[in-house]
Amino acid sequence: MILQRLCEYYDRLAADLDSSIAPHGMVMQNIAFAVILEPNGRLHQIEDMRLLDGKSLRPRRMLVPDCGSRTSGISAQFLWDKAEYLLGSAPAELRSPLADEKTEATRQKKLRRIADSHGATVDVHARVPAGLNPAVDTLNTFFTTWSATQLTEDQCALLEELSGGFGVFRIRGEQEFVHEDKNLQRWWSNQSQSETGAEGQARCLITGETATIARLHPLIKGVAGAQTSGAGIATFNLTAFESYGHKQGDNAPVGEESVFRYTTALNHLLQRDNRRRIQVGDATVVFWAQRPTAIADCDAEELLLLGLGGDSEGAEDTGLATRVGEALGKLREGTIGDIEADVPFFLLGLAPNNSRLSIRIWEECTLGQLLNRVGQHQRELNIARSNRDREHLPLWLLLRQTARESKEIPPLFGGALLRAVLTGGRYPDAILAAALRRIRAGDDFRHPRAALIKAILIRNHAKEIPVMLDENRPEPAYQLGRLFAVLEKAQEDALPGINATVKDRYFGAASATPATVFPRLIRGSQHHIHKLDGGMKVNTEKRVQAVMERIDGFPSHLDLVGQGLFAIGYYHQRQSFFTKKAPASADID
Repeated sequence: MILQRLCEYYDRLAADLDSSIAPHGMVMQNIAFAVILEPNGRLHQIEDMRLLDGKSLRPRRMLVPDCGSRTSGISAQFLWDKAEYLLGSAPAELRSPLADEKTEATRQKKLRRIADSHGATVDVHARVPAGLNPAVDTLNTFFTTWSATQLTEDQCALLEELSGGFGVFRIRGEQEFVHEDKNLQRWWSNQSQSETGAEGQARCLITGETATIARLHPLIKGVAGAQTSGAGIATFNLTAFESYGHKQGDNAPVGEESVFRYTTALNHLLQRDNRRRIQVGDATVVFWAQRPTAIADCDAEELLLLGLGGDSEGAEDTGLATRVGEALGKLREGTIGDIEADVPFFLLGLAPNNSRLSIRIWEECTLGQLLNRVGQHQRELNIARSNRDREHLPLWLLLRQTARESKEIPPLFGGALLRAVLTGGRYPDAILAAALRRIRAGDDFRHPRAALIKAILIRNHAKEIPVMLDENRPEPAYQLGRLFAVLEKAQEDALPGINATVKDRYFGAASATPATVFPRLIRGSQHHIHKLDGGMKVNTEKRVQAVMERIDGFPSHLDLVGQGLFAIGYYHQRQSFFTKKAPASADID
């Protein structure tokens, strides 16, 4: 089902003339340099193809012939490749003999591999029929006369700087690169199909039609934590995976064209500049709609991007954030506006697992269902905040409330939290425990952590938590949290500039075992209150008394839910101290 939906998404992009998705037989690659040849086959120069991106240089994205994945063996690409394949060039540390026999033998072995790699490139291009394109004759002349010793010091230095980047060919005086010639692309596509032959024909599990079955599937790149060279999502590349005489792709037959479509679509979604990709914990999540739809001038996928994941901790597109924020505000109010609610929507979460990928999340629903669930999530998070706090909290920020540093967030938290949002199911209770543990450890208790605790109490434990302070709330735990905030405020007013308050020393014990802590705190508060002057003293005494009237004794123990209510009561009371009261309206006769 997942691969089928990815194939459908590829077809949608391929039908869009403005899309940069690779056509069948081509693949998008990062190109760092171009080998410029004279028409007579001599090397003219090596051109740096990288583009300036801010203060750094990045490779240029270009469509090149798809020659399949390269593993540890030698496999040459057609009309593009690394410098050791195209030019037979070796890095600087291999160009000089070494005195030690063992290291010299290793150096010679690496040089032989580079020579074999270049030889494989020569063989691949020698198969092209003469006369198919004038550039072919130029390439053949270049390969028969070329030696890596012809590289100049500057050219070697440039190749060293490019550090294994891919290169392409261009003939001097021509505008297009050699690999962009349609005749050469068509020849390579036909050549690849003829090499497969009829022996690999079977019924494709995705399309249901008889097709040439792919032996191995291309690697998927862009999943955080996976190998940079890519990882497999469906692969049978070892004999241990064979069964009943089936080898490699015969175990789960998928046609080559279908494999190309789903891997191309998924790699397109996983590109770092794609706005349909977010990181939630250890899961890299991509999402797409079956057809384009708009919400308040925002693509639906972009709405989900900021509504669920944000754009990470970096700077945001201010205009987009404003438009999406307005749409999310409507969702939080329970309206999704004028949209095509029945459009199917898909979310796929991938996590690294050695050289393979595991499916962490797969959710298929309608756009209306998804937006309603996101709206519910946003409503549950809504709690009193300052003007400096984010109105809409992305998942990565919520996860940060469970650990001291990002690297300490348990890997399963991200997927479990996202699954709760997408399905409308329970939030993980372990997240509540982790958030409370960080408060007890002395972390700042601010808006994101309070919002997370509030959402879990509402959804998991059926607690009706208001946005602002509720002085009449009956739960003792909530009122104890209020009392703790009032006592802390009295200490702060009596000792301005104090480095550590009662929260830093007693919050954990007060929220877990109130009976052992609060009598001591109340006795200590009397000393602080006596230090206050005039109206401040009177107001503080009234504030303490008003809360104490709602508390009937101190319980010996509060469970996890009670500790959550304690934290919310504390947060609500603290926020009320800094919230301006609306002036009373005066009657005018």
